[in-house]
Amino acid sequence: MRETDSNPPGSDGSVRRYEPLAPAALALVAGILLGEFVGGGMLAWCGVAACAAGAWAVLRRRRAADRTLLVPLSILLVAAGAARYRASVEAPPDDAARFIRDGSRVVVVEGILVRSVRQTAPPKDVFLPSMPYYMRSKLVLECERAKVDGRWLPARGRVYTSVRSPLPETGEGVPHLGDRVRVLGRLTRPMPPSNPGTFDMPTYFRRQGIRACLYTDHWEAVTVVGPAADTLRWVVGAMGRWAAGRFERIQSPEGRAVAAAIVLGRRDLLRFDAGQTEQADIERAFIVTGTAHFLAVSGFSVGLAAAVVLLVARLLSLGPRPTAVLAALVVLAYALVTELRLPVVRATILIWILCAAWMLGRERMRLNALATAVLIVLLICPGDLFTTSFQLSFAVVLGMFWLVGKVERRVFRRRPDDEVLTRARRRGAFSAFHYLRQTAALSLSAALVAVPLVAYRFHLVGWLAPVASVVLAPLVFVLVAGSMALVLVGGVAPWLGDLLAAVPDGMARAIVGVVTALARVPGGHFYTAGFSWLWLVVIYGLLAAWVWRERIGLSRRRLAIAVLAAAGAFLWNGGHRPPRQVRATFLSVGSANTNLLELPNGRTLLYDAGSSLSFARAAEAAIAPALWSRGVERIDAVFLSHAHFDHFKDVLPLVERFAVQRVFVPPTFLRKRLTVDNAVIEMLLARGVDVTFFGAGDSLAGTAGTRIRAVWPRGKASMTREINDGSLVLEVFDHSRWLLLTGDLEPAGMAALMKAEPFLRADLLLWPHHGHAEEDVHRLVRHTCAEALVVSAARGWNPRPLPAWLAAAGVTCYHTGRDGTVTVELGAEGVLAKVFRSQSQGACRADK
Repeated sequence: MRETDSNPPGSDGSVRRYEPLAPAALALVAGILLGEFVGGGMLAWCGVAACAAGAWAVLRRRRAADRTLLVPLSILLVAAGAARYRASVEAPPDDAARFIRDGSRVVVVEGILVRSVRQTAPPKDVFLPSMPYYMRSKLVLECERAKVDGRWLPARGRVYTSVRSPLPETGEGVPHLGDRVRVLGRLTRPMPPSNPGTFDMPTYFRRQGIRACLYTDHWEAVTVVGPAADTLRWVVGAMGRWAAGRFERIQSPEGRAVAAAIVLGRRDLLRFDAGQTEQADIERAFIVTGTAHFLAVSGFSVGLAAAVVLLVARLLSLGPRPTAVLAALVVLAYALVTELRLPVVRATILIWILCAAWMLGRERMRLNALATAVLIVLLICPGDLFTTSFQLSFAVVLGMFWLVGKVERRVFRRRPDDEVLTRARRRGAFSAFHYLRQTAALSLSAALVAVPLVAYRFHLVGWLAPVASVVLAPLVFVLVAGSMALVLVGGVAPWLGDLLAAVPDGMARAIVGVVTALARVPGGHFYTAGFSWLWLVVIYGLLAAWVWRERIGLSRRRLAIAVLAAAGAFLWNGGHRPPRQVRATFLSVGSANTNLLELPNGRTLLYDAGSSLSFARAAEAAIAPALWSRGVERIDAVFLSHAHFDHFKDVLPLVERFAVQRVFVPPTFLRKRLTVDNAVIEMLLARGVDVTFFGAGDSLAGTAGTRIRAVWPRGKASMTREINDGSLVLEVFDHSRWLLLTGDLEPAGMAALMKAEPFLRADLLLWPHHGHAEEDVHRLVRHTCAEALVVSAARGWNPRPLPAWLAAAGVTCYHTGRDGTVTVELGAEGVLAKVFRSQSQGACRADK
């Protein structure tokens, strides 16, 4: 076999053999992409694969050239990948989703628990009442049968299940991995996105083989009917529970939670301070500093576990083969106690391949090993290709393969024949400087690859991630080593547990201190609006051109020109583009209200910043992505209509993400009988936000030709015991068109408003209080001569029909629960409306 240089110039200068599994992995990836975006049935792709195999056999018999044989072989691998993917996503005839009719259906589902129960909690910067209702417990069942209309029928497929309750404190009745479980709930299909830019959950579930969701409110609806029905899964789950139990010996709650999250991936245990907003949000600090990968069990965690084994083997002077066997056994045990999570399985496969090569004395070919891991993982779960976890894992590994040498040469000026390094290696001693240099090079290389993908997926750039990684790496290494000792030795000799627990406890608290300190660094992270996948390809293309610059003969000057040209085009095409006329966007946030106003002069405003109380993470999951999809990166001002949770609970996350500097509230906002209104004002002021009263007669300055004024609240009529009647009502006027935003006005408030404003006009009207008081709204529509209404409410399981007077009056009504985001533009030709879900266009002419 001919030897080729597969390393880029300037890496480590080594020469490696040809690694044939790399193109095979690329062919499989191409096949999965074709299966997703081209479609086709599994049998059709199997036919293509069979034809390619036949053509290869014929050419092989005729002794065709190797290059000729590669064509049908590549087609065979591509078709096999597409067939495997289609087999994983196509629904079987007895799929559980076939029982779903219009909307949802109450059924009993029985199946094996294939993903352990995990509890989620709302973020700390969202205003919610202190109730356990907002906690969720989530699990996944491999369905076996379902009870529909009193009859048990066969059913297959995975069912995502959510219990709208926290885990019982005693743990009784909670199923374990491998148990046969029976759940009574409402079966429905995954809800499609309702807002632009939001995560497409149905597509994600479909790629994971999940086509149905089951929702229930209480743990009493969940029954274990067959403990340990799947023996293998139950044993794996028992090992995970046993390992997690060892962490109970750690004294401090933050040390226990952080250690379990880093070592076992139990991020649900990290939310030990749920509901206690005075404590630091540790998980949030990891996210904004770009070190969240430390909390997710991944290849990095498995690599650290293997590094601990290598260190112990070196201290014991073990040979290569015993060391390889010990490392393989330890990483296998690590994968089992983490319940065979896919990122751990990927890394375990890679390490096993390297260990096998080490034991057999074979040359370790990095790309071949990585390609083998890709092939095995994608053959088991082809939909994993589209997950961020998979993409980050393999992209970062590839980046470290090819970038470390380049980074060391450019940043640290290291030459391949560095004499100091050579002597240190020869002596077997590595100086602290060498360790820091290697760690920094690895961190920078990983960041160069990960930051663009993280920015594309999560709109977050944390430039302190390389610095944090350099500081945290030794702490995490000691934490993993101490945790392994706690689990192994502490389980055998319990009397040593308290002594051994001190190591992970101290390391975990030190890690928390470092991460929270870095999270407070001004400008340490920032949010960015979204960009298309084409720009992601351009970024990685430029990075590859830098790595292989010498090989492809690209001069530094031309590369610099290409980078500057790409940056200029990105800045020219990116950012927020103001509309030619006022644009109002009514986001779908359940029975709540969040409206975006975009003015022709470039200013962006929010009227309310709330969502349904059950939609705890609306700011990060719906509101912010929708705004970023418009290129909005700054909110000039926020108007809060009144002091109810569903109208202001998401304001703090939005203040952080969009640099809000000013918030307007009506004079009725601060009421003595409430406490939460004082809390939101205090927390806004603590973040440097200017809070100003805005009431009837006030107008917003700096809006150019657009007029924005408050017409309510005013007088004693708005100071009643009913908080809704004190809502801030805004009138927006542009191009002879009126938009009226009404908050949660009740019938008494609407009557008082019409009396105070006899000439009030509105081409488009926000239906007060999410669709309530139909007859009173009818009178308000006649008073304002409105020709279109928007209801900001959830659709619900059984949506109510619209009132008959709408059709009789010729009024168009949009519903965010049914239509998703509703976008309207006030123009000289009328009020133009567009709904998100159907993408249909509607025009409401207003010729008054």
